[in-house]
Amino acid sequence: MLRAATGGEHAIQRLAGALSESALLVARLAFFDLAQVDLAEQAFTLAEDAVAASKDHVLAAAVLAHRAFVPGFAGEAQPATDYLRAAQAHARYGAGPLLRSWLHCVEAETGARTGQTDTSLARIRTAEDALTSTGHDPAWLDYFNPSRLAGFAGNALLLAGKHEAAANRLEMALGQLGEGERKQRPVLLFDLATAQASGDAAQALATATEACDLLDHDWYTTALDRLPAVRAALTGTPHLAELEDRVRALARAGDG
Repeated sequence: MLRAATGGEHAIQRLAGALSESALLVARLAFFDLAQVDLAEQAFTLAEDAVAASKDHVLAAAVLAHRAFVPGFAGEAQPATDYLRAAQAHARYGAGPLLRSWLHCVEAETGARTGQTDTSLARIRTAEDALTSTGHDPAWLDYFNPSRLAGFAGNALLLAGKHEAAANRLEMALGQLGEGERKQRPVLLFDLATAQASGDAAQALATATEACDLLDHDWYTTALDRLPAVRAALTGTPHLAELEDRVRALARAGDG
């Protein structure tokens, strides 16, 4: 499309921006919804190539930071750091408070998943400060808001072993979720169940069951990735068997 485009530099930049946004959406769906990493990487590559032609620094920051999730979730610290440094370099040119805050949250999550606990918690505090900064964010940046910040904070605290603080932030995130954020709710509920397990295993089971009930209607692979942590937290309690029964029923529903 870009090679065949005509109409001058401005038209080509607009087309490249639209192509990059579309490819980024494909990458998000492939990675977070379907767990198809190879497809996600292809879409990320296309998004990165297109955004270079668009000369849109804010979109470039979003593409690169999203790409950091792939190595970050795989426990590979250096590639995730490299993508985030490149994203921050682009963000210097016109980023608004939401983008600034989200970039710090991405660094917090990838850091927590790669053993950088202190850095992760520091990035959450920086993200909170960034949300109060000035500037304007594009309309397409609709995947981040204060509830998502609270969710990132809860996950970072959970991975740092601070369960009570994590539960408080996760409950805050759940209370702030909008009607259109159904996929995020089971993610937060599974994290909350893990945080609750050491103090109240029965409540943790109830919370995890609620998440499974939601997944019966809205399947989301990223939410399922939280299940091993819930299982581990309930190991040694009589509630683990109940959770396994519910998860087996959920797996059959997902196969159907």
